[in-house]
Amino acid sequence: MPTETVRAAVTVMLGVYFFGLALCVAGNSASGPSALVRTIKSKLFSPWMVPPWLDLGYDAKLTHGLPDDADHRLEVRRQDAAAAIKPLTLPTAEMWGERGRRWRRLARATVTAEQDPDREGLLPAAIAAGLFDDLGTEDVSIRVLRQVRPERLEAAATGTVPPARFEQAYAARVRRVAGELQLFKSEAREELAPLVREAAP
Repeated sequence: MPTETVRAAVTVMLGVYFFGLALCVAGNSASGPSALVRTIKSKLFSPWMVPPWLDLGYDAKLTHGLPDDADHRLEVRRQDAAAAIKPLTLPTAEMWGERGRRWRRLARATVTAEQDPDREGLLPAAIAAGLFDDLGTEDVSIRVLRQVRPERLEAAATGTVPPARFEQAYAARVRRVAGELQLFKSEAREELAPLVREAAP
């Protein structure tokens, strides 16, 4: 049996938890909570209602459901660089913890922002412009790569975790000409090719 001190601490914690749970229930009534109940609930107990391990913003790998929830990374290279020259990949291997997660969130936001016409092209242009000095050029190509989830059958057949594979989620060329940023989004050939109708027999 635990000591009296441990049991007292557990009792106090359970009492506080159930008190907060009651406040959360009272705060969701149809008539609306009082200002005091609303303040206590929002400041102290509402964060308890959202387990952090279920928050996709923290890159919890076990909760990935859609392709957009997977890890993303940035790949930037000089436009005039040869194919043998490695591009700058962010986050790098040295960027672990919160620093690496911020880069992955930025890469994911670059893709999701393209769905908003008001923000289209803003993030990739800003990222590329910020890396001009590091790459020693004002003409770069930027790509966002999305990690492909391994198939369960593939992992079960080999008994090991397969190496990470990435697919291109976004690509563009960014350059600065006469002090003005220019962005040229890369499109797939099938999206740019004209529609060819079959010849009539």
